[in-house]
Amino acid sequence: MSTTIWLNLDEQKVDVTCLDRRFAEKGYHFIKKPVPAGDEAAAIEMGSQADIVISTWEPWNVRTLPAVKGKVKYIVRYGAGLDNIDIPAATAQGIPVGNVPGANAAAVAETALIHILNAGRRFCHCVEGGRRGNWPSTITGNELDGKVVGLLGFGNIGKQLVRMLKGFEVQVMVYDPYLPKEAAEAQGVVFVDNMDDIFRKSDIVSLHIPLTEETVGLVDREKLALMKPTAYLINTCRGKVVREQDLIDALKEGKIQGAGLDVLDREPPALDNPLLQMDNVFITSHMGAASLESEYRSQVIIADCIDAFVNGEIPYNVKNKEVFDRG
Repeated sequence: MSTTIWLNLDEQKVDVTCLDRRFAEKGYHFIKKPVPAGDEAAAIEMGSQADIVISTWEPWNVRTLPAVKGKVKYIVRYGAGLDNIDIPAATAQGIPVGNVPGANAAAVAETALIHILNAGRRFCHCVEGGRRGNWPSTITGNELDGKVVGLLGFGNIGKQLVRMLKGFEVQVMVYDPYLPKEAAEAQGVVFVDNMDDIFRKSDIVSLHIPLTEETVGLVDREKLALMKPTAYLINTCRGKVVREQDLIDALKEGKIQGAGLDVLDREPPALDNPLLQMDNVFITSHMGAASLESEYRSQVIIADCIDAFVNGEIPYNVKNKEVFDRG
């Protein structure tokens, strides 16, 4: 019997030619149908039709996972973040869960770098001014050279960002409680063992941490109060790691200079979100991972891991390999 795979993506918006070709070669039945983020009933309905789920934002939790037990045998996240999947709950149901670590790291790091440069120089204002006929539309800003860039988290994306920053005369500081000091310093960065030092000493704070119970709201009023009034906050990881109202207050009160955000607490944001109206806040629509190259790399990893699973192997991307120990 053919393996059925459900992809929770709109193929009109994302080119999945690579997956189409790979799955056709194997004779898999490939369903491409998007469902709304957070819609548990829709996730259960589609999951009940699939042996393997390629997941985006649908919820897999203590309610939805038991409902598809016996049908869904493997969940692969289209991306690195696993915050929509309850790993312990999946393990309890015997369902392995994997992701595509590192596939979009360069793309997200580029987005972080774009935001870092734009926050200082405000290129966006100049572009829009030119379109309105303001010429020259000069915005006086700050160069990146000579600044301290603080990275909260130093995984694949952080390492890629450091590589990209090597052409600038900057000092990079890193805080990552899961990384040995020696491993960080081997990358040519300054390792700090106190998170607050990142906020106190950096001219730019860039966030590269996963969304977990421990990191929800981690960047709050207290952390923002530590920052220099001339500093910028850059967030390309997950919106919920920042307490958004605290960020709004800090910006309004001049506690920090500005922010570059690719992610928000609520996506899409309400049109009355104050962040959308601030001249010192630059927002992109969670596009950081979406490059043609990263999409292709992700799909190759997904197809390879699904082939391995169907062939009775343990895919290297699985995060809860203990499910295979049950026999």
